[in-house]
This record gives sequence, C-alpha cells and structure tokens, in this order.
Amino acid sequence: MRRMIFRRLFALVVVTCVLAFVCAACKKPVPPKLTPKEVRVTAVSTRGIDVLMTVEATNPNSITLSARSVTGKAKLDGRYDMATVTIDKPVVLPPNVPTMIEAPMTLPWTDLGALQVLAQSAKPVPYTVEGTVAVGGENLNVDVPFTVSGTITREQIAAAALKSLPAIPGLVPPPK
Repeated sequence: MRRMIFRRLFALVVVTCVLAFVCAACKKPVPPKLTPKEVRVTAVSTRGIDVLMTVEATNPNSITLSARSVTGKAKLDGRYDMATVTIDKPVVLPPNVPTMIEAPMTLPWTDLGALQVLAQSAKPVPYTVEGTVAVGGENLNVDVPFTVSGTITREQIAAAALKSLPAIPGLVPPPK
C-alpha cells in the first residue's frame, strides 16, 4: 500500500515537473525595450522631411528576436501631421544586448501649405515622431511603440519653402 502511494506521489511530482518545464519553455517572449536616441533632420524639401532615426532596442528574452520594419509619423509644431511611412528594416536582436536601429525616412507632407505657414515662423519648428518597430516573425509579431521629439531650424524650413515657389521667368537664380 505504501509502495503504491509512493509511486502515485512520485508520478505526480514527475508530471508536475514536466508540465512546469513545458510551460516555461513555451513562455511568450517579452517585447524589447525601445529607447529613442536621436532623430536628425537631414533635409527639408517640397517632398517632405528626411530624417535619420536612431532607436536602441534591448531584447530582455533568452532567445534572439528580429525587428522587421519601422513605422513613423511626425507632427510639426503640434498641429501639422506628416504622412505615415513604413520602411523594411530587418535587424537581429540578440538577448540582453543593446542594438541600434537606424532608420532613414522621408516623411511626406500631407499639406504643402503647412510648409508655407511654418516658413513664416521666426523660431525653430518643434516636431514629434511617433512610431513602432515591428518585432517577430510571420506568425507571431508585435509592434513596439516609441516617441521622440526635436526641432527643425528656421533656415531649413525657409529654404524648402523657397524651393516650392514657381520660377519667375527672367529672374536669375541666386549663386550657389
């Protein structure tokens, strides 16, 4: 009788340990931590604003993850929305190692009239870029959000606004 109780107790302990191991092995990955490092405006034109975003991603899991794409949308001066842009940016995210993700993007104007209004400003134009980094594979993935802010110089906005004006016949363009 004792032997039978011991066998059942032993079987219960073994089954419990196996289930605990299986559950731990199948644990859903935790999304990486994203830390925006820099958004640098590289150009302002009538097409949009060219930026180079740098985001640090740290994968807290014991398995390697991969970032697939970066999506961003900017708002200028708290009121002018730029178009949303997604770029493919495959990056391997090893466990517990900070990895820099650099994403060059052109954020198109949704309203070119905003460029003219902003060009009349006497101060730098603040902006906020909100976006996500798509992490995972085909079947299991998650969009991890980030937000970063900065300013565009008055000179960059003014130069882009001047380029948007139609050429006046007979007027000689300024020397470069």
